[in-house]
Amino acid sequence: MRRWQKVLLTASALLLLLTASAYWYLQKTLAALPLNNLQYQISSFSLRQLNLSQVSFSLEQPNVQVQLNDIRLNWRFAEAKLTAIHLGSGSINVLTWPTTTDNNTNNSSAPATLKLPSNWQLPAALPDNVNLDALSVQLPCGQQRCRYLLSAALGNTAQQLQYQLTLVDSNTADTPRISLSGDYRTVQQLPQLNANLRFDNNSQIELHQQLSGQDDINASGELTLVIAPPSPWLLQQLSLWQVAIPESALARFTTPVTAHSNWQLQLPKQPTLANIAAQASGNWQLFVELPSPLSLPGIGQLQGSVKAELGLVQGELSRYQLDSKLQLAQPQFPAELVQLGIHSNVVNITLSADGQNQPQLTALPLRIAMSTEGATTLSLSGDATLNLTPPLSAQLRNAKLDIVQQQLTPSADIRLDKLTLSSQFNAYWLADRWQLDLQNGHSTIAKLNAADISAQNINLTLGSSRVSGDKAFTNIQLSSEPKLSLSGLTHSELKPLNWQWQGKLAGTTNALSIDGKLSNSTSLTINHQLRYKPDNTKLSWQLDDMFLLAGNPLAGTITAWPALLELNRGRLSANGELTLLPTVTVDATLVLSGVNGIYDRSLFKDLAGTLQLQYHHDNLQLSTEKLQIAEINHGIVAGPLTLSAEYKANRDATTSGKLTVEHLQLQAMGGQVRLQPQILDLALAEQKIQLELTSIDISQILQQHPSSDISGNGRISGTIPVLLARNGVSVERGFIAAESPGGKLQYRPPTAQSMAATNPGMKVVLDALDDFHYSVLSSNVSYDTNGKLLLALQLQGRNPALEAGRPINLTINLEEDIPALITSLQLSSQISDKIKQRVQQKLQQSGAKRVNGVKP
Repeated sequence: MRRWQKVLLTASALLLLLTASAYWYLQKTLAALPLNNLQYQISSFSLRQLNLSQVSFSLEQPNVQVQLNDIRLNWRFAEAKLTAIHLGSGSINVLTWPTTTDNNTNNSSAPATLKLPSNWQLPAALPDNVNLDALSVQLPCGQQRCRYLLSAALGNTAQQLQYQLTLVDSNTADTPRISLSGDYRTVQQLPQLNANLRFDNNSQIELHQQLSGQDDINASGELTLVIAPPSPWLLQQLSLWQVAIPESALARFTTPVTAHSNWQLQLPKQPTLANIAAQASGNWQLFVELPSPLSLPGIGQLQGSVKAELGLVQGELSRYQLDSKLQLAQPQFPAELVQLGIHSNVVNITLSADGQNQPQLTALPLRIAMSTEGATTLSLSGDATLNLTPPLSAQLRNAKLDIVQQQLTPSADIRLDKLTLSSQFNAYWLADRWQLDLQNGHSTIAKLNAADISAQNINLTLGSSRVSGDKAFTNIQLSSEPKLSLSGLTHSELKPLNWQWQGKLAGTTNALSIDGKLSNSTSLTINHQLRYKPDNTKLSWQLDDMFLLAGNPLAGTITAWPALLELNRGRLSANGELTLLPTVTVDATLVLSGVNGIYDRSLFKDLAGTLQLQYHHDNLQLSTEKLQIAEINHGIVAGPLTLSAEYKANRDATTSGKLTVEHLQLQAMGGQVRLQPQILDLALAEQKIQLELTSIDISQILQQHPSSDISGNGRISGTIPVLLARNGVSVERGFIAAESPGGKLQYRPPTAQSMAATNPGMKVVLDALDDFHYSVLSSNVSYDTNGKLLLALQLQGRNPALEAGRPINLTINLEEDIPALITSLQLSSQISDKIKQRVQQKLQQSGAKRVNGVKP
């Protein structure tokens, strides 16, 4: 009796220990799970069964709350196996969907090697029975929440798995909406799978797959897809999930879509892609029928048929046929393309292959044809060749592409009308590279309208061109020789002209060079060389020599050309360099040689020199050294003029910079006029300069005066302080004087006798000036902004024939209207007809202003 008591006590202790160990293991296992707020309640526990009345927990990503009720777990200690799982009820509430983040920055991962499992048997730990009575699932769908009930049953007997899963709408709990059923088993350690997925009893997917064999693997199977017109419940669900199907698409979808595929293949024991391509035998067939349009959300309405057949004998093709004719109505283009104006109503796609030329897996032929209808009309055709053996490759030969785009709007203020594109090309794709060879290409644009530019009849032609790159598109290489022409280009800075450009492109996306020539219908030609790098981009350019006798291309091109400036003889050339990166800098040189022309009412000859323009760090600099004009004729002939000067200004105030005159000298009337080196600040309202007159020949001054009553000789020098203001030019306290030893003046007007008869004093003056030998001739000079010149002459000398040559002192005040004098000189001289015409127009405008009471 005592012995049995000891046995019973020992068994009780062991049972208590096992129970405590199991409870401790359960606690540790549940605590190790990635769950938050885990709570559970054990209702009963025995050696073969655990009952949990409730288990609840939550997850952070996604945000999910889970509650499970009436959970029963059964196991067998002898086999250490969970034999049954039963869930009475529960709920899964998904509050928010998970946010996807891609932390994988390496996009060049090697392709995975195909390898079949070595063991197809079901896991030994799989329970014999799993039952789920009713699980409520709540999901966020749009702005609402969708509620479903899920039930499932799984039976595992003798390595044969039977499964059944059913989903119903919580509002119609008695009607199955989605069900998945089938079985899985292994025969000779190879799998057989049957599966059937049904949607609301009108659409289904059915799969049968079997592997068998010893040395080789025989894979046979069948896949059937039937999609019927959606039921009212399915339409309701699509609406809840914000999947819109147009009413017109539903009206057209009247016949079920069917797809059927079957295969019988003999595969090598090690089914790598290379082994399959070299050793596989069997056949594969596919039939798809879409008799009525099938609406594919986000894609369009698809209709047509696909028939394909492939036969293999030890890796060699025995049959090969493809006939696919598909039509996509109302295609859904990306919003970015639709905003540009790219959209079509119908897309037709045809793929065909007859296999009559004994194709190989390394060169599988395929004929491709695609066309569209609508605002964007596209036609693409070509012969493709696919290599299905490693490494995979493809090529498209004799491809022809034609596109007609009625209107293209790259941005709100740019519009292209009637854009066409036609090209022939070959394309190649390899595992690590791709290449596009364009044999010829031509594009036209009927009209271009932009915010500040417009053009018509734009033609772009591409000769033999090539674009290639790696699989990551990180290093693209290109070479091409494009030609561009357009007519009627208008811009606020350009006159309407026809333009042409041709160039040569070569390089990569990291180092590109473009050499080209730009010209227009006025014979303006600019050669350029662009060198692009991501951190350094420069453009060098050269203006072809312009021989102005044949015309002035610059005046015919830019609207900013001064209307009063005409160049009619000589040569002009220019070159420069524009740096765009890392900062914008400009260096340009303009060379003038033997240039003749007219500016306003002045004629100039043999203008020669070099002008240099620089723009660096937001500062503008324009300079010239020894610029020379051989002759200037403004009614008074002078020249040559030489100039060395430099102008500097800031980008924000280009007209308010500083002008440094290093040298300015004009040869005039036998002497010279000179400006001492000086800096002029154009930001000031007034500028003062001082002109120095040296050895001006009086005889040449008098020769250019329209009056022939006075003659003389001698030379004068002096200084003329000039005030430059916004209201005009003026002179105060200027002074000139004759150089020693003086000279001679003769004043013999035709009215001398009548003047002497009426005025005895005038007779003395006239007699003295009839042959006046002066030793002193000086004058104060003033000039106002109205053009009035005042001279206060002081004369000292004698007339040898008058009173024995006694000394005579004369003071004479002279007033001259310089603009009127110059006008008179211009009209009476042999200056050009163009200047005379401008002088007459100026006189007419001045007369009109006087009539209207306006000061000219």
